[in-house]
Amino acid sequence: MTSRSATDDDRPPTEQTQLLGTSQPTLASYSTSHSSPSKSQLREHHNIAGLSAGRFRLVCLSLWCTTFLVAFDSTLVSTLISDIGSAFNASTLVSWLGTSYLLSVCCFTPIYGRLSDLIGRRNAHLTGLTLFTLGTVGCAIAPSMYALIGARFLAGAGGGGVASVGAILMTDLVDLRHRGLYQGYTNLLFGLGAGLGGPVGGWMSEKFGWRWAFGTQVPLLMINGLLIYTFVVIPTSARPPPPPPPPSSRSDLPTTATEEGTPRKPNWRTNLARIDYLGSITLALAVASLLLSMSIKTSTTKSDGSDYTFKDPLIWGLLLSSAILTIIFLLVEEYYSPEPILPLKLLTRRTPVAIAISSFTMVTVQFSILYNIPLYFTIVKLRSSSVAGAHLLPNSILIGAGSLFVGWLMRRTGKYWWLGVICSLCIVVTSIGMCFWNKDSPNWLTWIAQCPGGFGYAGVLTTSLVALMTHVQRAGKGETAVATSMTYLFRSIGQVLGVAITAAIVQSVVLKDLTRAITGPEAKEIIYTIRHSTSSIRTLPAKYQLPAVDAYDHALRLVWRFNLVVSIVTVLALMIVEEEEMPGREELKAQREQAEEQE
Repeated sequence: MTSRSATDDDRPPTEQTQLLGTSQPTLASYSTSHSSPSKSQLREHHNIAGLSAGRFRLVCLSLWCTTFLVAFDSTLVSTLISDIGSAFNASTLVSWLGTSYLLSVCCFTPIYGRLSDLIGRRNAHLTGLTLFTLGTVGCAIAPSMYALIGARFLAGAGGGGVASVGAILMTDLVDLRHRGLYQGYTNLLFGLGAGLGGPVGGWMSEKFGWRWAFGTQVPLLMINGLLIYTFVVIPTSARPPPPPPPPSSRSDLPTTATEEGTPRKPNWRTNLARIDYLGSITLALAVASLLLSMSIKTSTTKSDGSDYTFKDPLIWGLLLSSAILTIIFLLVEEYYSPEPILPLKLLTRRTPVAIAISSFTMVTVQFSILYNIPLYFTIVKLRSSSVAGAHLLPNSILIGAGSLFVGWLMRRTGKYWWLGVICSLCIVVTSIGMCFWNKDSPNWLTWIAQCPGGFGYAGVLTTSLVALMTHVQRAGKGETAVATSMTYLFRSIGQVLGVAITAAIVQSVVLKDLTRAITGPEAKEIIYTIRHSTSSIRTLPAKYQLPAVDAYDHALRLVWRFNLVVSIVTVLALMIVEEEEMPGREELKAQREQAEEQE
């Protein structure tokens, strides 16, 4: 191992120093006590970054505050849609408030993984938080619906980054045997924020106006940014991935060494030049084209009131563009980008590709359930929205409980394969139970069926992340950040497509059934009303209400079967995951020493 001078040892950490270096100074030097934390203290707080107990808690608090605020905002908007649409007299555009945010999350999330390697974890997190804050300010002062939609897009560009970089930071801070437990804490804060966002947002809109619901978030976000800047002084990574040998076509790229071979300290220009701009742009456009086509197909009508079909030039044109851009992205990542945002070799390995598939499929099922349960109760059962919302509570409660319980088991056993498979089977059990939902289903079934799925979803979220982090740490290629962003990308796409695909199934089946069941001179108008204003079904005459209920009952039964198939794919994918021993503290220490010797 190369020796270091006393001057080097006394230098405080920066965004470019090693997170896990043994002879480098740690963040403990910023604590009130300048002495190194004891081994028992580190063991108690599961801290692998050399932080004191108090410093570690402050870092976690700062990250969890961000998680809470982003989750709070995500459900707050849904309660403001009606008031916003009325304020701008643009109710037909309100669905794009959610769509634009999700599109932005999907497009920009994968960029943050590599960005955090290049400019540092804290800087990447602050970049996301700044964009989210600016988007929230834009929502508060938006002069039109289109400006508001643009502001939500900007907020999504930051919200996705905050989530993924937060997960990367926790992986840097906590050893893998305890990583699942801390993911459970994160999920609890996310659930709390999401649970409070709706009612608090609705109350503020009624008392002060919907703009205040956005405006009051801004000072909280600024305070949170100050906390992140002050306490989260985290270096880029334990071991940045070495870039591949540049071919002649890349000879103009900046390097981090002089001609004599002496290491040169990277500066911001060098780091910015290393960002995979072409890969980021092509991926963002490919994902945006795919999701736009599905969103327009399922939630937008033409000027004449008719629906878009896959034969429409706009829909198939966007799908074709997505396919072409995806091919270009793959070529760019494989042959051009020196440091790709999504290394394709990562997806050729057993565990990462299994986690990518399961991340997509489990979120597809989860958001299909969250979207369609309210439809089932308000249309098929003709219950109130409050009753529909109440039936989502067991799912939400068990998500938090499941994360903590599974995290605790992983800490105790050091195993994750069997936990992941069992939790995915819980999702299958929920899918089977919901296949028996219809207009005559007993109340007990509608309360119990979705419960195993909430627990299983939380368990798969936790075990899949730990499995992937274990694999990339064992591989030792510095892929922690890009692998984490990869999972968030597939989750985000599953989130949008889970809603879009099942909405397409519902609309297609309902249109077919209603066209067959309702005839006469008013049939076209009645069918249009049933499909585009579900709240009107309650007031329809019995001769129209019964066919409407039967049509949605039929459509949702097909959705539940679709969920069952996709949930089985989740189980099969997780069975491919390889069980590997989580690196312990001593092993991490040995890896750090070996890395320093290579320097």
